[in-house]
Amino acid sequence: MGWKAAYAGLAVCVGVVVLAAALRFGGGVGAPEIAGLPTAGALTDWGLPLARFAHDVCALACVGTLLGAAVLAPATSPESAWCLRAAGWWALGWAFATLVSYVLTLSDFFPMPVAEVVSAPHLLNFGTSLPQTQALLVVLAVTFVVAAATLVPRLPRWVPLVIAVFGLLPPAYVGHAASAADHDIAVSALMAHLVAVSVWVGGLGAVLVHFRRSGDLRIVLPRFSTIALCCFAAVAFSGLAGAWVRLSSPSDLWQSRYGLLLLAKVAALAILAWFGWNHRRRTVTGVADRGVRRTFVRLAAGEVGVMAAAMGLAVGLSRTPPSPAAADAAGHGHPVLEYTLAPFTPGALITEVRLDPLVLLLLALPAAGYLIGVRRAGAWPSGRTIAWYAGLALAAFALVGGVAGYARAMSSAHALQHVALTVVVPLLLCLGAPLTLAARATTATSQYGDLGSRAFGRHVTRPAFLLTAYPVLFLLLYGTPWLPWSLAGHAPHLVTESLFCGLGLLTMWVLAGADPLPRPFPWAARVRLLAVVALVHVALGTYLLVGPPIAAEWLALAAPPGVPGLVADQRLAGAIFLLVPLLALAPPAVRLALERQAAWVRARPKARLREES
Repeated sequence: MGWKAAYAGLAVCVGVVVLAAALRFGGGVGAPEIAGLPTAGALTDWGLPLARFAHDVCALACVGTLLGAAVLAPATSPESAWCLRAAGWWALGWAFATLVSYVLTLSDFFPMPVAEVVSAPHLLNFGTSLPQTQALLVVLAVTFVVAAATLVPRLPRWVPLVIAVFGLLPPAYVGHAASAADHDIAVSALMAHLVAVSVWVGGLGAVLVHFRRSGDLRIVLPRFSTIALCCFAAVAFSGLAGAWVRLSSPSDLWQSRYGLLLLAKVAALAILAWFGWNHRRRTVTGVADRGVRRTFVRLAAGEVGVMAAAMGLAVGLSRTPPSPAAADAAGHGHPVLEYTLAPFTPGALITEVRLDPLVLLLLALPAAGYLIGVRRAGAWPSGRTIAWYAGLALAAFALVGGVAGYARAMSSAHALQHVALTVVVPLLLCLGAPLTLAARATTATSQYGDLGSRAFGRHVTRPAFLLTAYPVLFLLLYGTPWLPWSLAGHAPHLVTESLFCGLGLLTMWVLAGADPLPRPFPWAARVRLLAVVALVHVALGTYLLVGPPIAAEWLALAAPPGVPGLVADQRLAGAIFLLVPLLALAPPAVRLALERQAAWVRARPKARLREES
């Protein structure tokens, strides 16, 4: 324990030293005071980035240890329970750092010394109306939920991991990225960057601390190596996308201090790539050998030191103002969408591409995973492969194509995106039979574990749940302020579409019949589910055709030139909801009819035998 504590302290010191240098170089601290203007003081100037650094360290350690407990370690490994307990303590540290950041952020905002802010309750309460501190309050609540979830005995260990990953995202929505010219791309890039870095750095720390002497390291390390490779690609891609929207021209890389700090981060990433290459070449396959294990520990310790320095650079970069040209470009987007939207034409649905980094990375994972599964499974029907990749291609068109650009500004584009992600994409993906492929491609001793033996969706595929959830969610979306709220922000829009896509996947899993279900779903219940899905879309389409305008205030502000009119556009949206789902649901309906016919054919000989007897 002494060795671990000493090296952890050394890594933190490296990060703090690099952070201090980055703050000095980038101008994040030490700005000359202006006579007559109030100042927060040196405690806030230095304390806020240090608190942010502590916040990031605790967050990635919490995510990493939860990754070790839920994903990396075998279910019977004792280290899995140790990781879970450690994650609870890291979550409490995360909460404390968040609370300190809350106070220091208020001190920096007013600006007033910390002592005066703490002694004035009305100033502390002001944080509930400031976006930056609102995000910190959300994180604070999430950290306590994570800490409590680690104490629940029978709770699946992936649940606190998912909650912790969500806790990484709120600050990204109100940070530097929120003021970029392409707000949605910048925020998505930062979100993807934060999640990938936390999983990568925190996961490596968990492997080094909890598994370096474990007999399960031969299983844990190959699993983490695959995850680390994916995270490296995600960090590089999201970092490139974030730099693209934060810099006005490539010359800003060497002509501005912000750009020079970015180049320093690129250098750190290149060094980490060298470490990863050495891991895969020298330690991953032969880690059972004691000498190779020592090599892994040395390499991992050096890698963690570089990661700590990169984190210091990242926090320093977040306090560094971008180039003046980039800041000026941030104010020339759409007045409410916060990105430029060209006049609408039918062809613009194809040409106006919005390359969202987060969406592209989320689509790349299932694309690569399915390809690996097909190669491992051997013989696999080509029709299922075509259906899977057609579903991913359609999802990409709906989320990063022109439809995505206009979906928050036009009823018809939103309807097209919504129907594609709720009905057509889930149906195509479920026809690809991914669970059957996972069962064929993995075993209990494989690098990815026995995915096919895990029970997915046992409770949420109950007939009563799906028959209720499908109409209720649509009623809430179109019958409450949920729709204008989701259209007004990039993150709420992604969350809403993800929720409906998840509902569509559960529904089409039952209706498609390509993958086995975790519980029996009678034929009559599937028919009722199909009828409910069809009726929901028919009712919604009819309402949009003949009813009053929906989300009219927002759409009037956001609609680009070229839209024929809010009412006409809503009527087109109603036609899309009426026609597209019914066409997509025709194949499942035919399949259910053929199943009933086959059952009747099988039942006839038995009925004749009973009559003859």
